[in-house]
Amino acid sequence: MFLARSSQWFNMYGNDFGWGRPVAMKTGTSGKSYGITTVNQGPVEGSVDIDICLPVEVFKAMENDAEFMEAFSS
Repeated sequence: MFLARSSQWFNMYGNDFGWGRPVAMKTGTSGKSYGITTVNQGPVEGSVDIDICLPVEVFKAMENDAEFMEAFSS
């Protein structure tokens, strides 16, 4: 199953509560299940923040997969 959620109505990086503009997002795992993917506009115009909730073992397996990592190397 693949789920994606976000809101184009909430400008995560456009808010300044007196501490300066946000530079990153951290959403945590509360209320999420494995496979939840959240996509938001990034801090720089044209960029994207992607938050993927998966078990640590899955991320370790992806990191150890040379072919997978090669796709993301420049």
